[in-house]
Amino acid sequence: MRICFFAHASSANTRSWANHLADVLGHDVHVVSLCHGDGLGRGVTLHVISSRCAGILAYATALPEARRLVREIVPDILVGYRIASYGFLAAATGFHPLALAAQGRVVTTPRAPLKRLLVSYAIPRADIINSWASHMTLRLTELGADPDKILTTPRGIDLGLFRPGAPDEERTDTVVVTRTMHRAYRHDVVLHAIAAASREVPGLRCVFAGEGEAMDDLRALAAKLGVANRVEFAGEVAPDRLAGMLSGARVYASSVRTDGVSASLLEAMACGAFPVVTDNEANRLWLDDGVNGILVQAVDPSAYAAAIVGALRNREVRESAAVRNREIVESSADLDKNMKVIETAYAELVRVAGGGSA
Repeated sequence: MRICFFAHASSANTRSWANHLADVLGHDVHVVSLCHGDGLGRGVTLHVISSRCAGILAYATALPEARRLVREIVPDILVGYRIASYGFLAAATGFHPLALAAQGRVVTTPRAPLKRLLVSYAIPRADIINSWASHMTLRLTELGADPDKILTTPRGIDLGLFRPGAPDEERTDTVVVTRTMHRAYRHDVVLHAIAAASREVPGLRCVFAGEGEAMDDLRALAAKLGVANRVEFAGEVAPDRLAGMLSGARVYASSVRTDGVSASLLEAMACGAFPVVTDNEANRLWLDDGVNGILVQAVDPSAYAAAIVGALRNREVRESAAVRNREIVESSADLDKNMKVIETAYAELVRVAGGGSA
């Protein structure tokens, strides 16, 4: 199939999805984006649309060029990744068959009236909607999606890349954070927790892997808290290095309030890093509190500090969790298996539709 994605080219999720379809499953994949991005596979063609506007207006002003590119590419199927942005843009081209993929923020009501309008425009126009989990599917139906058009399965992660590394006794008292450095993700909570926890764990270190608008603020906060010598901001790292970080650390932490299915969490579970994450619907799908991770009730530094210290002091639980978490991701989050399910659904849609049309 010739598959065209409307998606953020710099997103790790876009890269994972597009690269697997192109380089593993052999499809002709095109990515149309409002930004450049590194790491796309050899079988992926990137088309960048420039826009003089920012925010939501950028997608509206990109529509003429987006339509032109769709006519030029002539895809069998068009995929809009993130409903309130590229999903809207894909829907507005009028192309079918159209697949929409919901990102985690769809589980919360869009605060801005304009975003709500974009979501309500895009969803009814989809021929299929990818949902990563049951709580997202419920939310999509509440937003007006036809349940018969929703495919509920996580995209999954590369289990060959993200695999168990050193045994627990060879790992370090390191907390790894691998979420994008967005202010909304509240990484400041983890930094405050590291400052508090380091008083009880003298050798504690923390590594943040990722880029984002909050980076400078977080560096300044680490210095203010006196933990700059304990914290590394690694920036954007290659997947193999990321896997190495997780495989050598004892704890993975995330203070993100809401999620769909966090690939970062699944990667940590696959590598044996013990999860300390927010108690929300997405994380409860994978973790039993106190058994194979700690679900922190409040996005609060003291609660995270206590959870981190507790995790580092309980080797038996960490080792048991590492075994259980690997079994969970192998059963439910295998990228190879899950992408074949998605591929089959797309191929059937193309077969029934008889090829793409505007």
